[in-house]
Amino acid sequence: MEPALINRQRISRQFGRCCATYDQAAIAQQRIAAHSAQILAEFTRSRPFFPEHALEIGCGTGGLTRHLQLLFPDTNWILNDIQGDCATQALAFCSSPTTFVQADIEHWEWKGTADLIASTSVFQWIAHPAAFVTRLASWQSPNSILMFSTFLPGNLSEIHRLTNQGLAYPSASQWQHWLAPFYNLQILEDETIQLTFDTPNQVLHHLRQTGVTATHTQIWTPHRLRQFMTQYRQLFSTPQGQVSLTYRPLYILAIRSQH
Repeated sequence: MEPALINRQRISRQFGRCCATYDQAAIAQQRIAAHSAQILAEFTRSRPFFPEHALEIGCGTGGLTRHLQLLFPDTNWILNDIQGDCATQALAFCSSPTTFVQADIEHWEWKGTADLIASTSVFQWIAHPAAFVTRLASWQSPNSILMFSTFLPGNLSEIHRLTNQGLAYPSASQWQHWLAPFYNLQILEDETIQLTFDTPNQVLHHLRQTGVTATHTQIWTPHRLRQFMTQYRQLFSTPQGQVSLTYRPLYILAIRSQH
């Protein structure tokens, strides 16, 4: 599979078009956001943590935001996203002091600090992960928490197999390697989420409604579409007569180290 080139403008446009449909269609992403919040809640339950300033990267429509606001209602929040079309939906969940900043997080020249940085289903879009981790570390002091989810190799494997397109997902060990100079890893957990749909066309509809295909340049001629539908059913049918789509989330929680 050829690694996709990450076009920031295309990603922003694609997700901007999905604001109205994302929450209903993003079944896996909503589940990932809820589980990420659960991991953070359980970790901080055994270790008192009262962040004064926090940053959420890639807030989108607020799938994670709604959980974070309940966990830390007295925290001063900055919500970030590369596009601002969905910000109103995310901000609707906020009762604590909250600021929205529209910026490409890889190039945002922020001078602040965050006791907590949180993000779900975003870091797979980062073009230079090693440099990005260094940037995150510069925004955090010792004992601050970094909690994020991303995706592992094998994510959307059905689509990759049939189109030969998609992101190049780093492995868990690569993320560990990038984090090690700055953070003490506390939690590393992976999961397989298999969604099922009645038809391959519903799979494509799901992907369009969630913006997941922002890197895909597939031209869907009538012949190519029929071929895709046939192959999808042949290769990825379930015993119940549906078809599958696989997500492979990785959950990481780490503490900023002393050095």
